[in-house]
Amino acid sequence: MRPLRAAPPARFRIKFSSSYAEVDVSTNRPMTALAPGRVARPIGPGSLLWRYAGDHRLAFSGLSAGLLQLMHPAIGAGVAEHSDFFTDPWGRIIRSIPQILGVVYLPNPEALGRRIRGYHRTITGFDAAGRRYRALEPSTFWWAHATFQYATEMVADRFDRRHLSQHDREELYLDGVEWYRRYGVSMKPVPANRAGFAVEWDRHVDEVLEMTPAAAKAVDMALHDRDMELKFLPSWTRFLQPHVITPLLRLGAFGGLPARLRRRLDIPWGLREEADYQLLRYSVASLWRWLPARARYGPVASAGYDERVRRDSHGRQALLSGA
Repeated sequence: MRPLRAAPPARFRIKFSSSYAEVDVSTNRPMTALAPGRVARPIGPGSLLWRYAGDHRLAFSGLSAGLLQLMHPAIGAGVAEHSDFFTDPWGRIIRSIPQILGVVYLPNPEALGRRIRGYHRTITGFDAAGRRYRALEPSTFWWAHATFQYATEMVADRFDRRHLSQHDREELYLDGVEWYRRYGVSMKPVPANRAGFAVEWDRHVDEVLEMTPAAAKAVDMALHDRDMELKFLPSWTRFLQPHVITPLLRLGAFGGLPARLRRRLDIPWGLREEADYQLLRYSVASLWRWLPARARYGPVASAGYDERVRRDSHGRQALLSGA
């Protein structure tokens, strides 16, 4: 497989392949036998996770992930009690997402993953129902990650002209397992394959998630707060934000929730919203391919591609398996 070659920014390209090897985390060398907890899956510019996780279209699915996290009793309580999310929601998102994506794209991802894990050490307490919670409880931490895995797959499923095959879906899931492994939290709750993930996902949707106080507040903000300024966007978008951008983000946030969860938790969604959501999906999928490659990706993903190409072109580190 040919390694990536250095290219100037104007000719930014993304290569894709599906070749992987298993390597020992401590030596960075291929392994001939699996060692639980020590096996890393190389993910890089050739992987599906790199293709979709840092794509700007995550904006249309990522807010669903946020709502799904707040609907988890432990995560919702932790956010309400230990975070400034409700006083500065967009600021909180802008501070968090680049680090989470950095665990996918940036050099030394395991060090960054451990740092993120460390942020959660003191997040403990009791939720609104008096249940004890701990952010680093493995099943709780895994659910937060699972929502990002779901949001990334939604980019491919709903906002892209390509269609994931069953093989692609399995590959993307295994990429996501590697993403989670880099946090250094117990792998015990992680399903072994995409089919297992689907079962565990459905169980959470049907049995675990609830309209927590944090989720109820977030839903109310999304439905009724039309004056929230999106400071991370260019100043020329200020006029468009309440009339165009905010409604589209709201549509993506609620449209990305499982339909049966919307029904169970009485989240407003009718034929008009469904039609608008389908139009949004079609429009984004149809128009996205006309954007320059550089414009499709956020700064963390772009920095990751640049760094991998630079390292390879200078001969300091060959890309594993041609990724």
